[in-house]
Amino acid sequence: MTNKSLKQFLERKLRKSFSDFLVFEEGIDVSVQIEFEKMTLKFLNKADEQKTVEESEAILYDTESSIEDKKFALIELSLTGDVKAYRVIEKFKNNCKNELSKWAILAFQRSRANVEHVLSDDSKIYISSGLGGSGNSLRYFFVMSSNNKKNFTDFQKDLLKKEIEFALQNNKGVTEKITFYDYFVSIVCLVPIQISLDSILKSILNEVKNFGNFISDEVIATNTEIFSEEKIIKLINHDPEIEEEIKLSEENAAALDFFNLNEDVSDFFDEDFDDDDFDDEDFDDDDFEDDDDDDFF
Repeated sequence: MTNKSLKQFLERKLRKSFSDFLVFEEGIDVSVQIEFEKMTLKFLNKADEQKTVEESEAILYDTESSIEDKKFALIELSLTGDVKAYRVIEKFKNNCKNELSKWAILAFQRSRANVEHVLSDDSKIYISSGLGGSGNSLRYFFVMSSNNKKNFTDFQKDLLKKEIEFALQNNKGVTEKITFYDYFVSIVCLVPIQISLDSILKSILNEVKNFGNFISDEVIATNTEIFSEEKIIKLINHDPEIEEEIKLSEENAAALDFFNLNEDVSDFFDEDFDDDDFDDEDFDDDDFEDDDDDDFF
């Protein structure tokens, strides 16, 4: 975790200040996002001749077209910044019920961003994550557990619920769901990108500890997926296999949380791209670690 908010992190990495952020509502699995970005690079490298919107649309509805061809068609439509292409993707997304549904959502998100950029000529940050969000808030999933895996009492559950809701509300966040288990509680919430989730979690722990040392300092927090009860238990028990799986997922998500549209999208077809463009060299480990060395993961 980091004491910096996501807004501060993005502004430092992009070396400029932004006032306008948009978090896409739909959450998409990180592995699908990675595949989408890799195929986008592949398309941009081989795109010698652009298809018309009508040609790409025909591929989407052609029963003889392969899944890969349809994926490339969606990518090409999403990069044009054309309102007609945006409507084609929107229609396909709304009626797509097969394996392309998530892909269509990603194409729709990118197309929307490109169209808004072309029409407004503004520089805006668009954020896509595994759990999605709303407006300028990201959706997070976090878990707090008791010390020594001792079952929560009714008083402790009530206290935790009130402190969690208060801390989120006090930071303009939204509590979407709180689920209590024997000795841990899971929370789904929305947090504004200019607010550090780390500071919210610390405030909850500090307040709860005023009523007894029953809560563990270790907090599980992510914006990539909602963990099952079984996975939560393994994480609390520090199962090495699960911890490595989560670590890899978070590292992959780091490079996919945002894309910045500073240039006209038509420039995409005039540039050469390779896999190095998505190397994670611009992300330091310190950006994802807590400065005070607390047990957040």
